[in-house]
Amino acid sequence: MIRESWWFAQSRSAKLILRATLGSPSSTTERVGRIRWNQYTLQQFVRRANIGLIVMDWGEGVPNSDVKLLSRMYRWLFTGFAIQLLIVAKRLDIPTVALPHGHSAPTKLVLSQHVKQIMNLNDGKLQFRDRDSYSAYVFESFYKRDIILSNSTMSGHNVMVWGSARVNDYWVNLLYSETEAAVFELATHEQRKILFFIPKWSSLVSRQATLQLVSAIVAKKTNTVIMRAHARSEASGFTKEERAELCRLGDVVFVPEDTTSPSLIKSCDVLIDAGSSIAFDAVLLGKPYVRPRYLQDSSVITIWDQLGGAHQTDSPEATVELVSDASLQPAPRDPTFDQVVFGGAGVDVLQRYRNGLLALMAR
Repeated sequence: MIRESWWFAQSRSAKLILRATLGSPSSTTERVGRIRWNQYTLQQFVRRANIGLIVMDWGEGVPNSDVKLLSRMYRWLFTGFAIQLLIVAKRLDIPTVALPHGHSAPTKLVLSQHVKQIMNLNDGKLQFRDRDSYSAYVFESFYKRDIILSNSTMSGHNVMVWGSARVNDYWVNLLYSETEAAVFELATHEQRKILFFIPKWSSLVSRQATLQLVSAIVAKKTNTVIMRAHARSEASGFTKEERAELCRLGDVVFVPEDTTSPSLIKSCDVLIDAGSSIAFDAVLLGKPYVRPRYLQDSSVITIWDQLGGAHQTDSPEATVELVSDASLQPAPRDPTFDQVVFGGAGVDVLQRYRNGLLALMAR
């Protein structure tokens, strides 16, 4: 991970106004923090700090106005920190921006069971109307924007597409130049290190087929599979029994969840993945990326299907043969890939973000 001190040294006009460590949304610390950071306290702080712009990660916006006294009292004392800050910003006429986290390969909405339940309860739409409360809601790609606008109640009046500030040729190269490769204990140094991010099962990925694939890969003793769960571990991972069974096979290494994704990408020879945005890092770094598309439901259509960039396989046998090939090279991608997916060259994308944020502050 790039050092925070480096970023501030390169951004002379940026200041760290507030570091808020509030705990997880359901923790006692966070709930007590809601009372401490009520609207009055936040409003005084924002005025003293002379804040001119508030930038947040993608998430909920301010709910529709509610004149009921009990609702106003609840928001004043118990609403989460982010929503409190948005309410204060609206009252003080300070622009607010929601920036994308991660990246996305699907070009259609992935209709997981949870998503379908939510949409069925709301006339077939995701209830994202509160996102309209931001001054700008930024997307990294036009295809992701189109997915959300066509499947939600967002009006789109505040939507902007600036490309990906995190995933582009400039930032990825900078990030990996600051990253140390992870170190593993392997049976032999000649083994091929195959990185396999455990998928989010909710993304319509077959758990059983994934287990079978890992078993098949390490059956070839020239391979070692390095495994790590998704950053949001509640959505990804194996049971203790499944993990123990894989470990008994040998040549399967589970790394701690706090091991950074870049350090794993840097240390391994091949990436296998079915849904994580870290695959875009591998593509930009020129590392072979393999997407066993048969692991995921056929309804999931991705940018890899349209513009290349991934070796896509349709069986465990084909996947094992591919990742075991000593001459494996990165998959070719369409000339338009970087423009469509990342928003173009990284220097242009970052300039777009800078200009966009400055324009919002100047309103």
